[in-house]
Amino acid sequence: MTDTRDQGLAARLRTTLQGLDDSSILRCFDLTLWFGTRYAAACELPGPIHLVLDNSLIQAFKHRQTNAKRAIDALAFENFCVFVRDWSDRESHLALSPMAVFEHIGRRLPDSAAEVERILADLRQLLAATGLRIVPLGFETPGRLFERLHDIARDESFLTRFVDEVDKTDWCIDLRAPLGVKIPMSKAWETLPEHLPLRYFDPWYVRFVLSARIERHIIEQCRSRDPAPIGSGRLSETLAGLNPFGRNGLLKGLGDIDLLQICDINRQYQQKPGHVLAGQTLDRDLADILSRRHVYHVHAGVEAGDPQQEQRIKEMVGLMFGRPFAEEEERGKRIREQLSDFARRLAQSCKEAASS
Repeated sequence: MTDTRDQGLAARLRTTLQGLDDSSILRCFDLTLWFGTRYAAACELPGPIHLVLDNSLIQAFKHRQTNAKRAIDALAFENFCVFVRDWSDRESHLALSPMAVFEHIGRRLPDSAAEVERILADLRQLLAATGLRIVPLGFETPGRLFERLHDIARDESFLTRFVDEVDKTDWCIDLRAPLGVKIPMSKAWETLPEHLPLRYFDPWYVRFVLSARIERHIIEQCRSRDPAPIGSGRLSETLAGLNPFGRNGLLKGLGDIDLLQICDINRQYQQKPGHVLAGQTLDRDLADILSRRHVYHVHAGVEAGDPQQEQRIKEMVGLMFGRPFAEEEERGKRIREQLSDFARRLAQSCKEAASS
């Protein structure tokens, strides 16, 4: 089995890397393992893996014939899919969200469900080189996807107006408090309405991203005031830059919010859905955000009057001195061993391709 895998990988790379210079081969190698490392992190959770595609990857496959950089991006993802198919023992598929389809077709609305069906067929053909099955995410039929695309367009119109108002607001506020100072992120969260009229996007994640944007405005506009504003860190700084306005006046980056709300590992760990939704993107900032949301939280405590107080104490002691994430660690160890083996064989094949 190992020989067959090795021979298949070597033969494939001899063909696909032919004619590339050493820097392109190295970039392809590094990017392949970057995808693999993030996949290994997702494998810490149990269940089938759904690799949720960002539009940046779809565009790489779409323009690989005319753009050398995108050709390398697509090739690296294909190599990664070889690892997923032939080295990993986890059931894994590609997944398409309505937002990825919306961005793929230029953020326009199709005329009918029949046109949506043709678009999905084109996407399946475009991604066939990955060798992985493609599953729909958030829709079951072309007709349902047609409805979801209209929901996205409505949300996009609302959020474009709403974010424009946020950016035009005066955020130079008094941060003094009776004891200490007010925290910009807390003030930002308080200013956002609890209920946003959204049909597709999750209101909590939209508020999460917009609060970071408002925090940035507060920090910039209150920088020279006393007390100086205190930022909440790298995650908020990155979130604040997710949604710039394009030269056409349209709000960009809604696909980033989509991938965040779908692929938040913190939420998945808490809800235990029985499968894993792992974001696949070429956007390093978005990948960094997803990595920072890859955290596990467990809680144990004792409340006065709890009829199961003794059991709760045992649970708390066990949590303090035990290994609460032992299963996650074991799954991660196994997939990283498989990735290490693949990396060695990939490196050898790349060296042979570079020297030929």
